[in-house]
Amino acid sequence: MIRLAFLLAVSLLAAFADGAAEGRRGNQHLAVGAVDEAVAEYEAGLAATERQPGVIRTALWNNLGLALYQQEAFTEAAVAFEEALRSAETTEARARFAYNAGTALAQADSLHAALAHLRRALIAQPDFPEARHNHEWVHRRLAGEPPPEDNTPPEPSDFAEQLKARADSLVAARQYMEALTLMLDGLQQDSTVAAFGDFMQRLDAVVQIDTSDSTPPPDSL
Repeated sequence: MIRLAFLLAVSLLAAFADGAAEGRRGNQHLAVGAVDEAVAEYEAGLAATERQPGVIRTALWNNLGLALYQQEAFTEAAVAFEEALRSAETTEARARFAYNAGTALAQADSLHAALAHLRRALIAQPDFPEARHNHEWVHRRLAGEPPPEDNTPPEPSDFAEQLKARADSLVAARQYMEALTLMLDGLQQDSTVAAFGDFMQRLDAVVQIDTSDSTPPPDSL
């Protein structure tokens, strides 16, 4: 199965709204693999926005699902994604959340429900290759056929391992942009750096958060 890759930068939506601070902290925890802490922050954000439905709460549900998915709590992750799906305001968001829910349900071996969600994602966004791949994967499993081959990440070279260690040091110092740049530059030199693709995706999300947080609110311009 293709992994989930739709971390929403909560701070991009409303920097000072209820739940946004918890969402940003949750994203930062998730980016460095502190999944338990991320879950706690997302749940705190959801508690703070219980009476305030909107884009922040939707993003919190989605990102909670991502954290639970990383904990391999696939059924609970699917529930969180379905909550995000209920309040999705755009076709693209509905496609993303349906895809996430379907993928989590497939991992939970709830294949019929997974197929329905993945079909919904494709209806919303027909040009969604990850959803199409996962839909085919689930469909073949239900039919008793071998699933399509996944693109297995390469084994990292010594250079790639050393690069990742340097990037980890930069992350520990909260130098997220520098860490991401280091990894992307390394990828140009050594294709096995792609083995750390998930790490780079998480870094990219945090860089987006940091960039948005550096933008002053409209009334301060």
